[in-house]
Amino acid sequence: MRQMTLRDIPEEVEMIARNEATRQGISLNKAFLTLLRKSTQQNVAHLASADKKRKSSFSRFCGVWTDTEATEFDKALLEQRTIDNEAWQ
Repeated sequence: MRQMTLRDIPEEVEMIARNEATRQGISLNKAFLTLLRKSTQQNVAHLASADKKRKSSFSRFCGVWTDTEATEFDKALLEQRTIDNEAWQ
């Protein structure tokens, strides 16, 4: 396993880790790892939840055009892609 040295740990973080170590009867190292794992899992869960919300908030816009509206949109894009030769002279 890899090792890492941490410096300038904020006092409040150290106190939380020490309290966790005492509460569980484990080493300070294990307490830090436990807290880090919990924090990481919460962040991953939060990001996944945010992704789901973001997807669902845009889902109302997906597939709501009629065929006529889609055709009109495609025509408008085609007009924008046409080069006006007089403008380029």
